[in-house]
Amino acid sequence: MSEFRGPQYGPPPGYGPPPQWAPQQATWPHGPGRPSLATAAGVLGYVTAGLTIVVSLIMLAITISGHGDGTTGVLVLGLPCAAGLIVGANQMLRRESERNLFACAGLSIGVLVLSLLIGVVTLGKADLLAQAVFVALALPLPLLTAIFARNRTVVDWLAARDR
Repeated sequence: MSEFRGPQYGPPPGYGPPPQWAPQQATWPHGPGRPSLATAAGVLGYVTAGLTIVVSLIMLAITISGHGDGTTGVLVLGLPCAAGLIVGANQMLRRESERNLFACAGLSIGVLVLSLLIGVVTLGKADLLAQAVFVALALPLPLLTAIFARNRTVVDWLAARDR
């Protein structure tokens, strides 16, 4: 028998041992990741804010030009709501709080409903129909944002950050 003592086989030089992966600790019952509803609420907050800014600036221009009415004046109130939605979406996605996002989405809903109620009192049939269609198309975004922000899974995820 020969006593061949050739080179030892192993990883090529410079590679070292394979990394040791430690499992991540679950910070809430459903794992370490952000729930998809929290992400959806944050993203809807940004989308709602962006569209609200565009519409509110158009309504502001109409109101300033003197061609507006009560409904366009009320819809200008969407600008502070949009600012709050952006702040609230940031807070949600940083796992700080859902309160601002929920409150500003609720205020956005209130502005839309108020504009419709003012339209019922002040607008003719054709303009009222247009206002109702606008509100019906605009309402789902802040409504879903508010619903997603206060979903039990999202609230539990935010509450688990303190544990």
